[in-house]
Amino acid sequence: MITPQDDFPHAVAPQAFMTWKENWVLCGLDTAQRAAFVFHVSLRPAEGEGIFSAKLSLEDDRYRHVGRRRIPRDPRELHPLADERMTLEIVEPARRFRVAYRSPELEAELRLRGRFEPFDFADGPKPPGESTLGEIGLSVFPFSHYEQGLELEGELRPTRGRRAGQVVRVSGLGNRDHSWGFRDDFQFIHHHWICASFDDRYVQGSAMLERSYPDLKHGGFLSRASGNDPVRMIDTSDAYWLEPAGESLPQLDRDVRYRLETVSGETQTVIAHVSSEYARLYLNAKSPDRSRLYQDCQIFCDYTLLETSQRGCGVLELGKYLEGEGVADRHGRAAA
Repeated sequence: MITPQDDFPHAVAPQAFMTWKENWVLCGLDTAQRAAFVFHVSLRPAEGEGIFSAKLSLEDDRYRHVGRRRIPRDPRELHPLADERMTLEIVEPARRFRVAYRSPELEAELRLRGRFEPFDFADGPKPPGESTLGEIGLSVFPFSHYEQGLELEGELRPTRGRRAGQVVRVSGLGNRDHSWGFRDDFQFIHHHWICASFDDRYVQGSAMLERSYPDLKHGGFLSRASGNDPVRMIDTSDAYWLEPAGESLPQLDRDVRYRLETVSGETQTVIAHVSSEYARLYLNAKSPDRSRLYQDCQIFCDYTLLETSQRGCGVLELGKYLEGEGVADRHGRAAA
């Protein structure tokens, strides 16, 4: 169960023996303007560093920033979360957020509001058996993690590209998540992160294969005004990009279907129209020696909900682990 204080940074557990990270991710899409963004803050207090990433797309133009700054050992001292170019402000926990971005190529001001209540993945059903990480390893993500559907509005002011000199007013839908705990991204083998916004609901599904548990783990939730219904199972059999293992994500030129079943017995079948994406943005993790890469691709696309024929939009994030000498240079540099 999350509290309003959980939106802010947490103290590092005193028994930390692995990399401790605290991450915030905010994604949004305006289909009319063909504008998409992902903002990512990753605090690594044991290393004394915070990484601030901004990836934005406006029609065919791309804007990118990855900044690093020193942070205190106790990250609770940080508010707002900011580096020299981007600022994430928690205006009202679980309700209102603001992101500002300033660079020589683009200025952006985005205001985001929660459409539904956040969902704590710890409240979802757990798979059978045991994890080498204990109880928390039975959650789909093996660390504290919650998520929320959003609506957004704001302004983009590009100084280069086809919209240079214009004020582009954007509005649309999105999502955010917040996670913290012991984390090693190179323990992930692959994952799906389905984030589909429709007029009356937000359909979220997460499936992950990672090294602390022998099988695919399922999680997520269906949000409506009446509340959240946890997801207990996701059919990922249509995900053609999984094979062959150990190879880079393919062209992704065919749409993907996922069927989600909730704890209450509802079925939500979504088609992610990745073959006609609005944008593809990356949040890759790379080892210092460039021999390991967790390829993390966020595809902004339309969705169809088959049960009601509703059209929506959102993000399908796909992750896949690759290793080998120079793999980060071969597959990760251009898409970083």
